[in-house]
Amino acid sequence: MKRLISMLVMLSLALSLLGCQGNFGQIDLQDDLPIPENGVIERQVLEQIKAGGAIAVFTGSSNGFDYEWTIFGSDIAETKDINLLLDIEDREAEGLGISFAQTEAFGFPALLSIHLKEKWDAQSAAVYQNGETVYSVSVTGTKETILNISVDAVLGECVILPAALPVDATIPETGTEPSGEGSDSTGETEDTENYLSAVQGGDNRVYSDGSATGQDKYLTDPVPEGKPMPVEPEDQEINNGKTYTCTFSIECSTILNNLEDLEPGKREMVPADGVILRTVTVTFYEGESVYDVLQRVCREKGIHMEASWTPIYNSAYVEGIHNLYEFDCGSLSGWMYRVNGWYPNYGCSRYQLAQGDVVEWRYTCDLGKDVGCTYLG
Repeated sequence: MKRLISMLVMLSLALSLLGCQGNFGQIDLQDDLPIPENGVIERQVLEQIKAGGAIAVFTGSSNGFDYEWTIFGSDIAETKDINLLLDIEDREAEGLGISFAQTEAFGFPALLSIHLKEKWDAQSAAVYQNGETVYSVSVTGTKETILNISVDAVLGECVILPAALPVDATIPETGTEPSGEGSDSTGETEDTENYLSAVQGGDNRVYSDGSATGQDKYLTDPVPEGKPMPVEPEDQEINNGKTYTCTFSIECSTILNNLEDLEPGKREMVPADGVILRTVTVTFYEGESVYDVLQRVCREKGIHMEASWTPIYNSAYVEGIHNLYEFDCGSLSGWMYRVNGWYPNYGCSRYQLAQGDVVEWRYTCDLGKDVGCTYLG
């Protein structure tokens, strides 16, 4: 599925001509590399990958499960023999059992991608060992589920189980105080009484009752029952005297499963584990939108973000984050946001946040299908 990408092709070829005295002999940094029967990738191979600044993909299989190890040459701090063999077992309700042959830390992070035989009805998962969460798992894939795990420690025996909401093995850091800046937009109001539900949730938002059958004037399809209705930016009322908290994260792990489609100059923008911003707890003012808080989070964390105003949808459209833009990894790629496990069918400037919301920005390479969104096609 993936090709091994070298930043310096000429250097790669020169290195392969020099030869590698390990178990691969002269390796070609243009192809995926099969894991040998004993699972050992020798130090000389890693030295070649490191010297070439390459992205190496090693492929293997276990009990019908295909898996891949992706190693970034720029992340290799030390080189030594490593064992990439896995024993994967479907334990059904007990989860996916994984046994790692490697008995000591690699010395650098490596991305493990496991291709499941079926589509998991889950948007996130976690790695458990002795009942404790040790790693979060990014769930991607269109026709099949792909589990992505950034491994930087010895795991031994563990299981992977789907989770209802994103799980992070680290404690969220606290930060990003509200600045009091609201959205800046113009527009005309419209009476949407027939489109709004009179049912109120546990906050001051209005929720859909599922009775709508047509689009609103901003081409928004009917909002599913029980989901918050959009709040137009021109109707936004920010109460600076009342604050709440939510969590934010930004990741692009699906790119790691589609490196062959990534624009050549964007390799250095993609973290080895696909995580641009680990889960942080943020404070916001009552009435602020997802876009308001995204702007503040990116500004305070020093993360590049670019957006444009789209009048037809009455919302800001996020074009790029961390210098990764729409179409940078294929014609169907770009940024999407998810709140409490749901991908809203309206723009982020129209989504009013509430206490405890879990907000995730995810990069898609397949119009949302590879990150769990299905309503786009």
